[in-house]
Amino acid sequence: MSIIIEHLYHTYDEGLPTQQIALQDINCIFDDHCFTALIGQTGSGKSTLIQHLNGLLIPTSGKIDINSYLIDISLIYKEKKGQQVVDYKAMKKKRKAKLKDIKSLRKKVGIVFQFPEYQLFEDTVIKDVSYGPKNFGLSETEVLENSKKALDLVGIDSSYYERTPFELSGGEKRRVAIAGIIAMKPDILVLDEPTVGLDASGEEKLLTLIQKIHADGTSIILATHDMDVVLKYCERAIVLDRGKIVKESSPLELFQDREFLKHSSLEPPKVFSFALKLKDAGLNINLSNVKDVSSLAQEIKRARG
Repeated sequence: MSIIIEHLYHTYDEGLPTQQIALQDINCIFDDHCFTALIGQTGSGKSTLIQHLNGLLIPTSGKIDINSYLIDISLIYKEKKGQQVVDYKAMKKKRKAKLKDIKSLRKKVGIVFQFPEYQLFEDTVIKDVSYGPKNFGLSETEVLENSKKALDLVGIDSSYYERTPFELSGGEKRRVAIAGIIAMKPDILVLDEPTVGLDASGEEKLLTLIQKIHADGTSIILATHDMDVVLKYCERAIVLDRGKIVKESSPLELFQDREFLKHSSLEPPKVFSFALKLKDAGLNINLSNVKDVSSLAQEIKRARG
């Protein structure tokens, strides 16, 4: 399941003194079964972009084609005397269609936000995870089966089912939030800064989980500041700056582009920077094999023969 974005713009408070342009002429494709990172500093537009992927935000202009589900604001406008005006009749019809179809889109594209407690609201873990599949009209048996499978996948055992999610640790809350999305069996899983606030052990467990979900066939779109995560796990990186895409490449290409990194606010992973220095010094390292400290050590050993 792919996502095609064409000439996407988004402006908050359009026409008001507080107007802010968040996205400018975004054009990109997320291929089926991708593992793609969205990179950029705070305010670059990452969170705004991912909220367009399941209709939480609607473009100011431009369009998004998600497996033939079209989000296109121009469909509710018409021309009159050379000016673009709202066709209220078309808008009403479009809104009715959107309300009818938005469920199917959000079943296909699930988003886990940076602060998972915003997505947790039921009084027990099992009820919270069951909410999504129940909302899609599944039987009680199917709802419970999907929810238990999702919780098992994220490493939450049955002893947690009747606990309140608000008393869990940060990592456990995040895994429960992910389980709530997985229980709906989305084709695309979007995560906004999933490792923020987790310790090293919690981060590794979560990323191993995300990697397994991807291996099972789900596309992953990851908004992150963590370049170590991008290097180790992602196949493609899209860099945003002030609402624009400024680079799109593999992580390997990105972290070797010293000129781009010099003029951007991005810092490459320390392990990759060290590998580059070793290569500059004459050690025949294959940079494509460098993902973390362990793989760098193996590559140094290989290069030295």
